[in-house]
Amino acid sequence: MSLIQTKCADDAMTLVLKKELVAHLKCTITGLTFWDPSCEAEDRGDKFVLRSAYSSCGMQVSASMISNEAVVNILSSSSPQRKKVHCLNMDSLSFQLGLYLSPHFLQASNTIEPGQQSFVQVRVSPSVSEFLLQLDSCHLDLGPEGGTVELIQGRAAKGNCVSLLSPSPEGDPRFSFLLHFYTVPIPKTGTLSCTVALRPKTGSQDQEVHRTVFMRLNIISPDLSGRTSKGLVLPAVLGITFGAFLIGALLTAALWYIYSHTRSPSKREPVVAVAAPASSESSSTNHSIGSTQSTPCSTSSMA
Repeated sequence: MSLIQTKCADDAMTLVLKKELVAHLKCTITGLTFWDPSCEAEDRGDKFVLRSAYSSCGMQVSASMISNEAVVNILSSSSPQRKKVHCLNMDSLSFQLGLYLSPHFLQASNTIEPGQQSFVQVRVSPSVSEFLLQLDSCHLDLGPEGGTVELIQGRAAKGNCVSLLSPSPEGDPRFSFLLHFYTVPIPKTGTLSCTVALRPKTGSQDQEVHRTVFMRLNIISPDLSGRTSKGLVLPAVLGITFGAFLIGALLTAALWYIYSHTRSPSKREPVVAVAAPASSESSSTNHSIGSTQSTPCSTSSMA
């Protein structure tokens, strides 16, 4: 019964059964129907094609799955062969690509920084228990400045800086990567692209569904983000520098003021004495002049 190919598109389920694939079974298939026997397949010579809208032929429609039953009538058997068939309701599914700052996958972000590990998770909602979500490939497009960085190829990590992590409790695939730049200028933006596949846990692999999800990222570096090697933001560094300069200037001014008011008077500029106007006044004038030239080191008069 795995020879039946199931496809869902345009609000309809289509079953295809090629006659050549069952020729080696040495049996003759006389018909193919859904659970509702009135919904019969069209015989196109080399294959049977059975098609029905989601709203008829006994279709069961859930949030994420379309289900029915395929009934194969065989000429040599009195009882038909029955098989459950289902496909994804792609109109109801949403794929999300998330970037996180820690392995706990709690704080979402859209920014990566070279030299710091980033964590990625891909999820589909609502969850589909009958299908397994897998990462086929991922790459980071950095534009003409940085080119393309391959992260995952063929469901395998590409390089030592990429690690495939254990899935989430809901089965969402996860991985981490570390980005380095060895050229300048460093790109400011990039696009993370991942191709994912929903594969049935049992049954034919022809029911695989592939999707590509994108996420736009901002890229920062220590000089662009305003961080120094010690983790201080640029405004803080400038504030500290200005504060140190201001304190130094005030301290210098204070020291100069103290120095200029406490240095020895002998080192100050000399006081020029005015000559006495007349000899008759020499006694009083000499006494006055002697007092004017006194210094803290010698307070006696020169008269």
